[in-house]
Amino acid sequence: MIRIARKNLALWATLGAVLFLLIQVSCDLYLPTVTADLVNRGIVQKDMGVIWSKGIKMLIVAAIGLLAAGLNVYFAATQSMRVGEKLRGQIYHKVLRFSNREMDEFGDSSLITRSTNDIVQIQNVMVQMLRMMLQAPVMLVAACVLAYIREPRLTKVFFISLPILAIIVMMVMYFAVPLFKSIQKKTDRINLIFREGLTGVRVIRAFRQDEREQKRFKTANEDYTQTGIKAFTIVSTLFPVVTLILGMTNVAIILLGGHLVASMNMQVGDLIAFMTYATQIMISFMMLSMIFVFVPRASASAARVNAVLDQPISIHDAAKKDQEKISIDQPASLEFKDVDFRFNGAERLALQDLNFKITAGQTLAIIGGTGSGKSALVNLIPRLFDVESGEIKVNGVPIKKLSQHDLHEVISITQQQAVLFSGTIRSNLQFGYEEATN
Repeated sequence: MIRIARKNLALWATLGAVLFLLIQVSCDLYLPTVTADLVNRGIVQKDMGVIWSKGIKMLIVAAIGLLAAGLNVYFAATQSMRVGEKLRGQIYHKVLRFSNREMDEFGDSSLITRSTNDIVQIQNVMVQMLRMMLQAPVMLVAACVLAYIREPRLTKVFFISLPILAIIVMMVMYFAVPLFKSIQKKTDRINLIFREGLTGVRVIRAFRQDEREQKRFKTANEDYTQTGIKAFTIVSTLFPVVTLILGMTNVAIILLGGHLVASMNMQVGDLIAFMTYATQIMISFMMLSMIFVFVPRASASAARVNAVLDQPISIHDAAKKDQEKISIDQPASLEFKDVDFRFNGAERLALQDLNFKITAGQTLAIIGGTGSGKSALVNLIPRLFDVESGEIKVNGVPIKKLSQHDLHEVISITQQQAVLFSGTIRSNLQFGYEEATN
């Protein structure tokens, strides 16, 4: 998560978000002090001049805080969306360079989930990082210090309420975090089944497997739903618990503070300010607890995104100085010389000791049963897979000495499965040759 933030967040916008956040927090922390002065020097002493001056001061501080909060939200939201935009672009660019080996390793459904749902999780935490992750600890520490300065005798209340709240937060994290991590994998599963159902709908109908596939999807959907309900139910208990503890804390402060006010050892305004700081402390603690719950989920998403971005590309072009150019003036030819090939992780070779050569005008038919390696052989020619040993030559040039761009310029393939891209019939026909005439 930190690596993604460091590489994709703009420094100036991040500093702007931090600056305006600090201004907002300063205003929020200063307001209780002004309130205390207004009550102690204005309302208690019935001084309208103080009431007016402190009231106007409160409005100005509140307006500055509101403006700073708005600017902080703007920078945080803008940067989080920019991070999402960059990550989606990086994943798409990387996937387009994947060979069939990498595509098989991740799977289409998982790649879709990683470029959508996982990035959304990262975006949400990026907003929180520039908002709550900075605001909560600063507010928590500063409010504790100011509350202690205002009235040290009342701070003993926090020695009871904060440990109780901390224990509850840790219990929520212990049960909720593993559930949030598993939700991402269950999302992959739903996407996989749904995608298989869409692409194989004709086969499903032809073999009358509608009910079986519906049950399969229902099982995965129910599993995802139950996990989500369990996770969010656990997290949702935080809000009523924090509200209860906050209410009990305020009751305790009023009881203790009331005795101090009655004995003339504390002013009413100071009690009001202390209660405001207590509320800020509790809210900050709750924000921190929410961060601790959702960050692990986003960290799991960040790890899945980084796995795609860090995946080594198995097929590379030769160094520029070693590359050769293919000649299209001579008659076309294709040659396989002592070619061996195996799929990634397979024990046995899929193709072994393959030798043949065909030239322009010749036709070669490759016949074999399912899984005998016909498609694999064809995929070796444009280097969608790489041979384990041996050599493939096009027009006498080994394809490993050609750039993939140059190789694909002279190779045309009709795939087994027809693919139509969104757009018109014309745009699909022009996909291979943009300058094609009517």
